Amino acid sequence: MCEDEKVNRCECLGKTFATLKEQGTLEDAVAAGAGQECEGCLPYLKLAYASGEDAFDLEDPRLSEYEQTP
Repeated sequence: MCEDEKVNRCECLGKTFATLKEQGTLEDAVAAGAGQECEGCLPYLKLAYASGEDAFDLEDPRLSEYEQTP
């Protein structure tokens, strides 16, 4: 990923966060498989639903609020 590129999709499903949000709730997106294979997009996806934004810096400081804890 280039320095100026943004995280904007679930790579496992090949769908952007904007598309997933159009299809329903966060729970709907997860039920459809978003964030279930690699789980890498899950914090970004949660942030997308919470913030209304669709693209994020790789190191967005808000991510810590949405990362799963053991």
